[in-house]
Amino acid sequence: MTKTELKENIAKIRQPLRAFWIFSLVILPVFSQQKSADIILIAPAYTMDPDRPWADAVVIKGNGIIFVGDKKDALTYQNSATRLIERSDGMVLPGFIDSHVHLVAGGIEMSDCRLYDLETPTEIFQTLRDFIDAHPDDEWIRGGGWDLPIFPDGNPRKEWLDEISPDKPVFLVSADAHTAWVNSKALALAGINAQTPDPLNGRIERDPNSREPSGVLREDAMGLVEPFLPLYTKDQIVAGLQFAVEEANRFGITAILDAGTEGYASYDSIRGSYDGLDSYREATFDKEISMRVAASQYANPGSWKDDLTRIKKRRFANELGAMNTVKIFADGVIEGGTAALLEPYIGTDDRGILNWHPDTLKKAVAEFDKAGFQIHIHAIGDWGIRSTLDAFEFARRQNGLGDKRHMMSHVQLIHPQDVPRFKELDIIASFQALWAYPDKYITDLTLSVLGPVRSKWNYPINSVYLSGGRIAGGSDWTVSSLDPLDAIEVAVTRRGLGKKDGDALFPEEAVKLETMLRAYTLEGAFSLFKENEIGSLEAGKLADVIILDRNLFRIPAHEIHNAAVVQTIFNGKIVYGK
Repeated sequence: MTKTELKENIAKIRQPLRAFWIFSLVILPVFSQQKSADIILIAPAYTMDPDRPWADAVVIKGNGIIFVGDKKDALTYQNSATRLIERSDGMVLPGFIDSHVHLVAGGIEMSDCRLYDLETPTEIFQTLRDFIDAHPDDEWIRGGGWDLPIFPDGNPRKEWLDEISPDKPVFLVSADAHTAWVNSKALALAGINAQTPDPLNGRIERDPNSREPSGVLREDAMGLVEPFLPLYTKDQIVAGLQFAVEEANRFGITAILDAGTEGYASYDSIRGSYDGLDSYREATFDKEISMRVAASQYANPGSWKDDLTRIKKRRFANELGAMNTVKIFADGVIEGGTAALLEPYIGTDDRGILNWHPDTLKKAVAEFDKAGFQIHIHAIGDWGIRSTLDAFEFARRQNGLGDKRHMMSHVQLIHPQDVPRFKELDIIASFQALWAYPDKYITDLTLSVLGPVRSKWNYPINSVYLSGGRIAGGSDWTVSSLDPLDAIEVAVTRRGLGKKDGDALFPEEAVKLETMLRAYTLEGAFSLFKENEIGSLEAGKLADVIILDRNLFRIPAHEIHNAAVVQTIFNGKIVYGK
């Protein structure tokens, strides 16, 4: 071989070596960077992805999920900076989504007198006395959370509050938020007496002989006193939201639909008014909130046209939040006798309160629908539910099909003829499943006033699901527990928490664990128009992920509520847990 030939051969060898060297210097670091991860979760992962229901690992980089699959493959993304979390005894899920909650209101109310989970009048009276002693400078004694079944027919007396607080007005909202218990001082300040007529869509409970107010105000009758309550400050609202978000993160909640952000406002003579919606707008624009938020604003039967104009002006949308939802109350609640029924309550001629004339509701829903709003309607009685479905059907005929994703919340008493209409009209049923068991609200204040036939229609979650309707999960906090696992357990068992045996509330309406997990994840994401971003564990979706301390599929159903969230990851960052 000549020297010339040798040089040519060496050059041929060097060329690919040089190319490989350049590749190693330039391409491989890029490839290595792409394969790096911030967090790797090694645990059984229930993904909500039909193509891969289970996985061994989830890999997170930045604010997104970059890999879901086998442990071996996941570990190829590990580097010196990667946080590796292994829980073979636990479970990974998409972040929970609460499709009906009062988050900012619940946070604000933490500074009031809390009467939740008390079981006797004595406990309530002592809690009130303790609160009054601890807040000597408060103008009003304000609080809530008392359970109606504690008192006969859900009717406590003003005189009992007068004895505890004769000089300061008292305003206590019931746990279901549809009744207020007030003392004589509050009634006098509001000018409520025997001659005061019941307001539209409200009821003043009265002494049967004197007709004097007894101290109980139902539904819109509460509004006779509410204008006299002191306003919350901006600092209280902001602090309340911060507290509530931290609580929600603790239970694995990373996205919500807040079903009403008004009524909690402050007024500053310089800066003007500030309410719950303002707090959401600021927090989401500034990205100072570990929560994805869909906020709503109320529309009322007597002012809905003006409400439409107002709500249009308050619309906003950004990366973490939006306000494009209208909240409407079709009726009240069964335990208060204010839910609207097709047939009267047993032993009466009373059908409850239908807040909207059916024709007015149709017109309003059609106009909000036309304006591009998602509509979220509280409907509990079978008449309230039917009139709501009729309104959605009217809007569809007027405006045509579209990706509206309207919702109905609570949906307690559905006439069997109306069950298929949820599928037919594409209405999301947001059930508060924690209420679907035989507690005193059901046994003492509901079944007894409905009779045996209608009673079987209570919370027909499985019927709606089997008919093809979409099921979403919501808490209605602070009305009930914020923890989604509580509601999931009751939906599966139809019994009280921790009850293995015993009476169940129409067990044929129980649903599978898979159904409720989907309701609190992917279906919740759909209700927020975010199913392409969150709600399942898939590469390319945002990293809203939770880790539980146990696998829900490996424990008895009555132990689900004992499971705990170990870590909550929002947008790729750990916001709860270590």
